[in-house]
Amino acid sequence: MVTMQDQQVAEQKGNELATISVYLNTPIAIVLLGVGFIAASVLFAGVMLIAR
Repeated sequence: MVTMQDQQVAEQKGNELATISVYLNTPIAIVLLGVGFIAASVLFAGVMLIAR
């Protein structure tokens, strides 16, 4: 979802690849954070059940 303003900013700075890289990496980072949170929650629940 690159807007016209984002493209103009990228062209002005001359780092179009960096802008594209950020847009591609954002969903990957969000998914990894979500999976990490779920894994930590399950692990914590397991430890609490064992410690009980």
